[in-house]
Amino acid sequence: MTKNEVPEFLTVDDVKNYLKISRGAAYGLTHRKDFPSCRFGGTIRIPLEPFLHWVALNTYLPKTLREARTAKEVTVYGS
Repeated sequence: MTKNEVPEFLTVDDVKNYLKISRGAAYGLTHRKDFPSCRFGGTIRIPLEPFLHWVALNTYLPKTLREARTAKEVTVYGS
């Protein structure tokens, strides 16, 4: 894999760095029922696309930002 390639699976440390949380908190996420993770023996991997979707679903946006974001998406797609 080259430096510019995006991996299909993340490690717990990748999740820790992305979310800027502790390693223990990242491992804690992998035990949640709603968090996407795969276990291969003693190794834990997190699929990238489901992880990004989980982040989006679990990110709180105030109503004004949700409306602005939706308006922007409509403008982009309506062009």
